[in-house]
Amino acid sequence: MPTQRFLNLKEEKRKAILDAAVHEFSRTSYSGASINRIIKEADISRGSFYTYFEDKDDLLGCLISGFKEKCRRRILKELDQCQGDPFETACRLLKEIMEDEKSGDAYALYKNSLMELNMVHQNQLLGMENFGSGGEEQLAFLRELLARMDRTCFPVEDEERAACLLELMFVIAVKAVTAYYMGTAGEKEILRSARNQMNILRSGAFA
Repeated sequence: MPTQRFLNLKEEKRKAILDAAVHEFSRTSYSGASINRIIKEADISRGSFYTYFEDKDDLLGCLISGFKEKCRRRILKELDQCQGDPFETACRLLKEIMEDEKSGDAYALYKNSLMELNMVHQNQLLGMENFGSGGEEQLAFLRELLARMDRTCFPVEDEERAACLLELMFVIAVKAVTAYYMGTAGEKEILRSARNQMNILRSGAFA
């Protein structure tokens, strides 16, 4: 995450750096994104960049941190609308993501990131690796999810087991969104496959 030195910058300067980063990550792939182009657009030196961020990963993680919080709020809202059913929530969110208007730098940024990075890297950037054991913030989110769930749909009391199941659901969802972004299959096919996988989690592999 960004250093205190970056956080201490004037808001206008922080915004210029982050805007330049969003522009760069949205115009090209993750591997093709250039720190040189970012610092040129933001009008900072390369040395200054490395006093603000460790590397390109650190910068992208900073950009996505706001996205994570937005996702969490959206998940909780959808869970309430689905009457506490986490599996239906995941499927509805997938459908909504695919139907969202595909415009703007933010969409392109997340699309480029998901398309090129491997699953482990995606989970790390989105803060979902080892779900439930990633610190107090993750644990608080896990407990908020469990508090809103219908336990007839998700009859799991043990937090560690619940975290494992939620992480599997997240993997299915990210895989489906990535497949959609890459155009490897149509929306209906991807949704059908994801729903089948969610149903296996819901019922058990040999039910």
